[in-house]
Amino acid sequence: MDALNTEDNGYEDYYNSEELEEFGVCKKTHVKEFSRVFLPVFYSITCALSIITNFTLLTLFIKYKTLRKVLPLHMVISDILFTLSLPFWAVYASSEWIFGDQICKAVSLVYMVSLYSSNLFVASLSLQRFMDMACVVSTTSIFNNPKRNTVMCVLVWLFSILAAAAHISFVGTQKFHEAFICTYHFNDNIGWKIYTRFQMNIIGFVVPFLVLLFCSIRLSCVAEVKRTFTVFRHETGFTLGFFLIWFPYSVVIFLHTLQDLHIFYACTINIHFDFAIHVTECIAFMHVFINPVLFVFLNKKVWRRLRNACKTPREYLLEESNNSTVMSSQEGAIELKAVQRYQAHDLSMSGEQPNNFLPELM
Repeated sequence: MDALNTEDNGYEDYYNSEELEEFGVCKKTHVKEFSRVFLPVFYSITCALSIITNFTLLTLFIKYKTLRKVLPLHMVISDILFTLSLPFWAVYASSEWIFGDQICKAVSLVYMVSLYSSNLFVASLSLQRFMDMACVVSTTSIFNNPKRNTVMCVLVWLFSILAAAAHISFVGTQKFHEAFICTYHFNDNIGWKIYTRFQMNIIGFVVPFLVLLFCSIRLSCVAEVKRTFTVFRHETGFTLGFFLIWFPYSVVIFLHTLQDLHIFYACTINIHFDFAIHVTECIAFMHVFINPVLFVFLNKKVWRRLRNACKTPREYLLEESNNSTVMSSQEGAIELKAVQRYQAHDLSMSGEQPNNFLPELM
C-alpha cells in the first residue's frame, strides 16, 4: 500500500533499506524533503477535485432518474470512499501518523477496498455494455439487466474486501526513529510481501485492463453501424485513460518486487525507485476525479444534462425557444410540402372528379 509511507525512507512497503540508512550507506534526504512538501499539496488538490467531480455526478444521478444506473452509482461511491482517505495520507506525509493504530487499520481498509473496487467497477461498466449489446437475455431470467448489474456490484464489493484483507492483516502502527508510522509489518515474511505486490498488479491493473481492452474491441464489432463510432469512442476513451493512469504505477510495483528478490539493490536505483513510486502513485491517485470526468464527457446523455444544469434560466428558455422555432419551421415545411402535393394532385384529378373529397395526405 503506497500511501503507508514511513518517516525515514518513504515507502517501506516497496523497499527495505532501513539497514542501509542506519549505517549511513544510502541517504534519502532529498526524497524525504520532496515527499513532505509535494505529497500533502497533491493529496489536498486531488481531494478537492474529487469532491467537486464525484458529487457533481452524484447530484445528477439523484436529480435525474434516467441517469441513475447501478454500476456508475457504485463507481462514484467507491471513488468518494477513496477520497475520504486522502486527508489522512496528507497529514501523514507532512509529519507522522497521529491517529492511532485502529484508525490506521480502518483508513487502510477503506483505501484498499475503494482502490480495488473503483478499478473493477470501471471494468464492469464496459462488461455491462458488452453484455447488453452482444447477449440476448430473457426478461424473465434471473440474469436480466437490473438483477445482473446488482449481482455484479455485490461481487465487486465482496471481491475487493477479500483482496484488501490480505493487506490489512499486516498493517499497523509502530514507533520508528522517534516517529509513529502506519505501514506494513511482514516480519521478514518475503512470501507475503511479494504476494501483495502481485495481487495489487493483477487485481488493480491487469484484470480490469484486459476486460476494458476486450470489450472495446468486441463492442466495435457487435455494435450497429450507426452506433459503432460512439461505442468505439466511449470504450477507447475509458481504456486509454485507465492504461495511462495505472500502467506506470504497475510497472514500478513490479520493479519493487524485483528489488525484494535482490535483483536490484544499488543505492542509486533505490533512490530512483523512491521518486518513481511518488510520481506514479500520484498519477494513479488521479483516477478518483478522472473517472467521473471521463464518464460525463464520454456519455452524451449525462453531458447534456450537466450542460443544461449549468445554464441560467434565461439561457435555457432561449435555447428552448430556438428549438421550438426550429421545430415549427420543420413542421411548416412539412405542411407546405403536403399542401403542394395536394394541389398538384387536385389539378390532375379535377377534370375527371370535380366534386371529390379532399384526398388523405400520406
